[in-house]
Amino acid sequence: MMNRKILTLVASLFLAAQAYAGEVTVSDPWARATAPGQEVGLVGMEITSQKEARLIAVSSEASKTAEIHTMTMDNGVMQMRQLDDLLLPAKQTVTLGMSGNHLMLINLKRGLKAGDTVPLTLTVQFADKSKEKIKLKALVRPISPVSPMSSGHDNHKHH
Repeated sequence: MMNRKILTLVASLFLAAQAYAGEVTVSDPWARATAPGQEVGLVGMEITSQKEARLIAVSSEASKTAEIHTMTMDNGVMQMRQLDDLLLPAKQTVTLGMSGNHLMLINLKRGLKAGDTVPLTLTVQFADKSKEKIKLKALVRPISPVSPMSSGHDNHKHH
């Protein structure tokens, strides 16, 4: 009896950590907890498409708008900009997260608290112009000591 409960729990956790829609798999979707009064949230995940595709839209009930973003360093200055879409090469995992590409939730309806989940809908378009919508929930992780705007460079010492 106990083993069955453990297996059910493990299976439900695994299923919550992945979402599928035909040719696309999303793994480990997460959002970063927000500080009081913060109106934007960062979301990360891993996306794998079996066919070449593009992530063309994201939406969430948790915010007024949601966007695909990229961060780059230009002469030592971090720059963030919105992307119209994000290439998903066939059979390659694309990681969204704290540096580089990520999703932004803008004008949050309420703060994101560690342990909560955030509903998301991703829209993926394939080369033949067909589209798939992937509904998932991102687990809100605690605020980490490294800011998403930081390169993490301030957290180590040079010798």
